[in-house]
Amino acid sequence: MINLEGKKVLLTGPQSMIGRATVEALRKRKAIIQPVFHEDLDLMNYHYTRDLIEDLKSDYCIHLAGYNGNIAFNSAFPADIFFNTSIMGQNVLKACADNKVKKVVSILSSCGYKAKDHSLSEYAFLDGEPDESTEAHAYGKRDLLIFSKLLHRQYGLNAVCCITNTVYGPYDNFDLNKTKVVGSLIKKFVDAVNNKQEAVECWGTGKPRRELLYSVDAGEGIVQTLEKYNDSTTPLNIGFNEDIDIFSLSEMIAKLTGFSGTIKWDHIKPDGQMRKLLNSSKMLRYNVEIEKTPLEVGLTNTINWYRNQSIGNEINA
Repeated sequence: MINLEGKKVLLTGPQSMIGRATVEALRKRKAIIQPVFHEDLDLMNYHYTRDLIEDLKSDYCIHLAGYNGNIAFNSAFPADIFFNTSIMGQNVLKACADNKVKKVVSILSSCGYKAKDHSLSEYAFLDGEPDESTEAHAYGKRDLLIFSKLLHRQYGLNAVCCITNTVYGPYDNFDLNKTKVVGSLIKKFVDAVNNKQEAVECWGTGKPRRELLYSVDAGEGIVQTLEKYNDSTTPLNIGFNEDIDIFSLSEMIAKLTGFSGTIKWDHIKPDGQMRKLLNSSKMLRYNVEIEKTPLEVGLTNTINWYRNQSIGNEINA
């Protein structure tokens, strides 16, 4: 197990929801955090990325930066999503190899799994075709696993990957063109309460099931992957092997936000993949142990955060 106290950990995507939670998990270990902000470095440029890591002399790296959104965003910009996700990841990994960084953790997505595979075991991550609705992001993330394996083979880089499912929490992106299911539902129901709407429209049938991972739990799992997991050939699922259908999730969020109107389902809109439940048995074998945040607690925290942001925006306006 790696002791991170006093070690320099480079982190891409530190301002994201997962990035902020990962920063807090690293702070608890008294690591020296080296955040890489988008406005300071273009990860699409390999030479800039390599030079920065050389200057920082990082011990470890956690690569979180990406280019992605919801089903609608994936449908509108598939080529951009695949290109940006792949190139950023390859640049960071190769720069770490060239600078002899001791270990790199890249974050993958559950959408990389085969569309009709409900077991989602890590050994099958590269098998079959992912769901068409998110295939651009899926193939971009698969690239990171493949490149990690090849860099380990050629350079000896300890490059590993972990997979998070649907992450939610404070600092989520609540833009309806990019946010995923939890952020979208929270925004719709909170806004409906504020605007005294009598109905909220949700996409699809409500039948798909999603495994939800609170951002704080995700950050802890990512840092424990850095500390404990060393297999470059397969990723590590981070989760609790529990999921919920979108219909029930909507009812729960409506109740927590105080919405008492009607929920309408637009069956013309796509459902996306019907189920994505990670097999988390391997995580336990590697002693990656996370205390699960109860769903209602995580949702309440996220709702309160979004409400506070909305109030702040009204004041600033």
